[in-house]
Amino acid sequence: MESQNLKCPISYVPCPRSIVHSPWSIVFSNFLLWLCLLSFTLVGTLAYAMSQAAEANPGIRQVFIGVFRQGAPDNMNYITKYEEQVGAKPATIMWYQDWACPFPSADAKKVTDYGAVPHIVWEAMYWTYPGKITIDDIIAGKWDGYIRQWAKGAKEFGQPLFLRIGHEFNVDIYSWSVGRNGKDPEKFIKFYRHVVDIFKQEKASNVKWVWSFNNYSNPDEPWNNWVDTYPGDAYVDWIGIDGYNWGKTQSWSGWETFLGLFRNQMRVAHKLWLGKPIMIAEFSCAEKGGEKAAWLKDLPGSLKSSMRDIDLLIWFDVDKEVDWRIKSSKESLAAYQEMLKDQIFSGSGEALASYQPKVVKLEQRRKTIIADQAKQAIKIDGNLSDWPKKNALVMKDKAFFKEGLGWGGLADLSGTVYLMWDETNLYLAAEITDNYPLSNKQQNQNVWNGDALEMVLGLDPAADPTRTSFGRKDYQIGFSTGDGKDNLPIIWNWQRRRIPEGGEIVAKKKSQPFGYVLEAKVPWSFFKAKVVPASGLKLGFDIAFDDADKAGVRERQFIWNGDYYFYKDPSVWGILELE
Repeated sequence: MESQNLKCPISYVPCPRSIVHSPWSIVFSNFLLWLCLLSFTLVGTLAYAMSQAAEANPGIRQVFIGVFRQGAPDNMNYITKYEEQVGAKPATIMWYQDWACPFPSADAKKVTDYGAVPHIVWEAMYWTYPGKITIDDIIAGKWDGYIRQWAKGAKEFGQPLFLRIGHEFNVDIYSWSVGRNGKDPEKFIKFYRHVVDIFKQEKASNVKWVWSFNNYSNPDEPWNNWVDTYPGDAYVDWIGIDGYNWGKTQSWSGWETFLGLFRNQMRVAHKLWLGKPIMIAEFSCAEKGGEKAAWLKDLPGSLKSSMRDIDLLIWFDVDKEVDWRIKSSKESLAAYQEMLKDQIFSGSGEALASYQPKVVKLEQRRKTIIADQAKQAIKIDGNLSDWPKKNALVMKDKAFFKEGLGWGGLADLSGTVYLMWDETNLYLAAEITDNYPLSNKQQNQNVWNGDALEMVLGLDPAADPTRTSFGRKDYQIGFSTGDGKDNLPIIWNWQRRRIPEGGEIVAKKKSQPFGYVLEAKVPWSFFKAKVVPASGLKLGFDIAFDDADKAGVRERQFIWNGDYYFYKDPSVWGILELE
């Protein structure tokens, strides 16, 4: 999004919507000024204590919070006011600079003195003369002297800082956009690398390079796919995603959830560039068209389940095309304040400056579960006394909560799965703890939208484990609990769009602990893959618990090995080994 922070140290250009504040010395008496300053001190002390408490508990995953406020960091009172409003400090402060300004050493120092990491969106243009700079000229070296001055200034500054160039290149509004440069992603890559290479030559190693795209490409054409514009691991330190919930403020817009805006883009970026931390580099929410306060309240739950690969969020706190501010309403401000009380959030600039995510490769995450060989045919009656239970698949930890907005602990959803096999059938049994058991009124292809188990199975042992889509021998099978009344438990296979012939299933409530027992079998003959079960056979496998409560629709999901896309992407599966 374009900035209105039209300011540089040597040439101030007034912003069209600049906000004028009366000096406190005029507005308030000395007494009220003293009270206000005291409140800042108390808020700052509280924010620091919260940050220290989070850092003292390494078991809490941290998502850093940052902010863009027009007028900062030139006037840090805007940030002090932000801290007073929300009750926490930002870990990074973002602002925009054009190419008419030298490196902003003074402003960057104000940010680091405050305790945050500077984040500069360095727009390759003159704001007062947008056509002056082209990326062809940059690639040709015509701006090397200016770029080198910035590199030297950054190196002299010496502290960690984010530098974001060529942002939102997949939106056709900037001079560096792919669409304005021959629809050629390679040209953007050359421009980006050229700038970074000069900084490398000057040994400005304190700069953390942010490569950022808009969450939706516009136009949405194959040549404008943001994936194809990645400059390479050696040129990117952080991946950034920009996106906004415009609500119903525009003729073309509608209300969008935080998940809908960013989840799939985050997932693709994380899989392609494992080890690169991911920030939501700009985001905000309109009021019109939904409930902004509820939108904010849902954020922590999203970050704890299917959006665990987000490391930093930067709020775009400006009244611009839309009132994007946190305080656009009393309800929104209160929701943001409450949101930041969650332990997942951190305002520690020191921790952010040195942050590196843990890297766990897919092959390292690929767990194995053993299916016992049945000594005799298993009777499907909901009584698991004939199961040996020596090889259990246990999901009783928040690590398995990968979809939904909230998990109430073990009593809410947890459980254990057992698998057995013989030459005729694959058997499954589960003991699920659930405070609203047998809540599934769905049928056939919709059984996922209630209490159920979902199993995925790859019946080609020679299949590429890194494949990202289903092959002809990959299957997804749902095991619905039914509702304990008229809607009976069923097994459903989505690929063949039917209930497996010869399959059986039973689901019964249990009281200690409260929940249900599910037992089922699926004949090997149902699968067209013509698998020959044998001891030592290893197959791609994953399983999920679907959980519905009072509302009667799925609210959360536990997933064993993969993520929320396990039902489409075999690369995230684990392994089922026949004993």
